[in-house]
Amino acid sequence: MPHRLLLTRNAQFCVLKDGVDPAEAIEALLNAATANMTPGGEFLINEFRLLREIPASNYFYRFSVCVFPTDRDVYFWGGEKIRDRIYAFALVFEVQEFVVLFKKSCANFSDIFEESLSLVDSKVLNSTFSDNSVDFQKISLRNMTVSERALRARSYEAADLKGLLSSHAAGRSIPYFLKIRDGDNIKSISANSARIVESSERTGIDEIALWVRQQIYLLQNPTPDKDFLESFAKQVALQEVLAETQPNAILIEGSTVYDRLHEKGLPLFFKTRAGELAALPARIQKRLFRALEVVYEVNGELKIIGLEETSRIRVNSKSITFSSTPLQRIRVCDAGKDISLQKYILKHGLYSVCFANPKFMYFMGRCFEDAAGVAEIESILELLKPIDVITGVQSEKGCVSATLENFDDDCMFGVVETLHANDDFVFCDDLGNEWADHITLNRGDPCISFVHSKHGSPSTSASNLHDLVGQGIKNLGNMYFTREGFLKKHQEKFSEYYSRDGIQTKIARTRKAINEPIEAYIQSLLSDYRILRKCVLSCSFLSKDQVTEAFNAMKTGQVVRGNVIQLFWILSSFAHAAKEYNVVPIIYCQK
Repeated sequence: MPHRLLLTRNAQFCVLKDGVDPAEAIEALLNAATANMTPGGEFLINEFRLLREIPASNYFYRFSVCVFPTDRDVYFWGGEKIRDRIYAFALVFEVQEFVVLFKKSCANFSDIFEESLSLVDSKVLNSTFSDNSVDFQKISLRNMTVSERALRARSYEAADLKGLLSSHAAGRSIPYFLKIRDGDNIKSISANSARIVESSERTGIDEIALWVRQQIYLLQNPTPDKDFLESFAKQVALQEVLAETQPNAILIEGSTVYDRLHEKGLPLFFKTRAGELAALPARIQKRLFRALEVVYEVNGELKIIGLEETSRIRVNSKSITFSSTPLQRIRVCDAGKDISLQKYILKHGLYSVCFANPKFMYFMGRCFEDAAGVAEIESILELLKPIDVITGVQSEKGCVSATLENFDDDCMFGVVETLHANDDFVFCDDLGNEWADHITLNRGDPCISFVHSKHGSPSTSASNLHDLVGQGIKNLGNMYFTREGFLKKHQEKFSEYYSRDGIQTKIARTRKAINEPIEAYIQSLLSDYRILRKCVLSCSFLSKDQVTEAFNAMKTGQVVRGNVIQLFWILSSFAHAAKEYNVVPIIYCQK
């Protein structure tokens, strides 16, 4: 009866893991796939590892197939429980080392799948065609970023994207879905699931088997011409990376962990000596999150330097995790389950690992290679704008008092207002529903500047910059405010005086204004086609000379500390995120 099957060309391509018995693997897959069969139901087809010859072709193929009834709930019905009866199928082809899966409406068998099969690598899938002979009609990209607030994914569509898609951020963008036209055929490739879908009419099992054979031939005979796709970042096997380099630093995204716990109202606990759960004191939580924001270096034994007795990185066959006794002792209730904070961080992928070779990075549970790599160091260094007066900065916002009318000259806020004294309008938007610490407007340039400030001792540490970059990226979208949106903020906030720590000062939030109604000014500025939007990070803890020296050492292949590589990634994330929004990234720093 298998000849009754009429299927489309929609398959998942896998290979058997070493040492796995194919018969046992296929049997386990089918048992798991049919677990949702209607109780008492009967198979329409139930064939296991049949060998079939296509008439007049001398081509034999082996397949297994189950077609069976299954029920599913009718969710739109509010009365007595009723269920839809549908038919599901699971079809498995075995061709040499490949296992090709077709399925519909069967039970989830991901656990069984992972035990015996591996997905075909995306690089292999993308080698089945020549870039020059196909039209790229759609591409979906995952951004390679260490910032939670950066744009994570985007898609583009055109008759042919070659020559149309900007390549400025391609090296840090990971293609995970492609739709291509090759002559009369339209094919889509999903890298995450190793799925190939080709537009076609429904055909019988013999025609499907011939299509499978053709795809496997293409997988085994790759096309080297990859001028378009080679400019993008690509996922790489962890073992390949470890053969070339070793982990040298880990960063847990402490601010992101805090935000997630805070937004979902998930309290932290610890176990008392009596074995009971008690709330983690606020002062301990502050120390915890300050500690999580530090970049920790890793020694040759994969132990965390400074915490060798309690914390280490663990390298598995396909993943990198970490073990930390302090984080295991802290508990959090996630989805109704009491788990350790360590498990929560691992589960959500809220950490990244850098390697001695900066072109590789492990984050979000996978390992990637940046196609641009250290080649973009010069463009990143160009973001740094040394400001002489920043050397004398003593604090971020200075002192406050009820009589104060201006920020201190030796604080970051005071320096920023001095630097932008020639702009038409300068507003202090700090605290509350803020878009930036300062917003400045200039019709002469013309430009809109969002300035985010932070003070600290000079260092190439990435932890100070991580939070500031997150703030800048988070507010990139606000830089495209409407006239009405800005006037509302102006009326509700910029007409007030600055208040901090419960002290109402005499510092007007409108720090400078020209003699022109703001309504007409904003309308004129936003309608100017030449307008530039600048996202500025004003940070006293960065020195361009120090960063240049560290990055040049990295560029020449010298071994550098892990915090330097993390700094490189964070600065690169900021630059690319800003350019995605067509915003100019700038960093005020020390010389």
